[in-house]
Amino acid sequence: MSTEIAFVGDVHGNLYALLGLCDVLAELGDPHTVFLGDYVNKGAHTAEVMQELLTRWQTGGVTLLRGNHEDALVDALDTGDLRSFLKMGGAMTIRSYVGGEVGPDVLKDFQAKFPREHLDALRRMPETFETDVLIAQHSPASTATSKFRISGHVPVSTLPRIGQDSAQLDTGCGAEDGRLTALLWPSLDFVQVDAHGAIVVR
Repeated sequence: MSTEIAFVGDVHGNLYALLGLCDVLAELGDPHTVFLGDYVNKGAHTAEVMQELLTRWQTGGVTLLRGNHEDALVDALDTGDLRSFLKMGGAMTIRSYVGGEVGPDVLKDFQAKFPREHLDALRRMPETFETDVLIAQHSPASTATSKFRISGHVPVSTLPRIGQDSAQLDTGCGAEDGRLTALLWPSLDFVQVDAHGAIVVR
């Protein structure tokens, strides 16, 4: 078991990238992995991504933080208002859960097919992972801190932005040319896979 911690940027419904990156991390000793949120929307396999992550979470090997796309999903299911969710790429998530053709009552189909265990897990996800020396959140920390800050949410390009006091890891996963990135702490090395799960940087 690795003594490092891996921090993973936005997944956005790309199961192939998720599985490919998890394989790379397994070869590196299976470090405890903190996913920074935004598992849903954009990509075609949100339901499968969520199930894979929750299965890993139940074994205790990962921490799942909540992102703004998860907040929007829970809000849509709670209020019955899909408008904001759909503007964020939610149609792909709805198709992933409903499967096949979505009927005329989209909300009813979506609510009927969305697993209770997924909704319960989304509600329980924390917003922050923090140690004595670092703080990880989906969005960049808005308050001043001397700790090293790790975040996703803001796309930075195909390579992560790693500085002296912070790292931003949203490298576009969910898009055809996007990558999924894991930052290793404390070395600040990173590994990446492409949209098909193939290693790009190791």
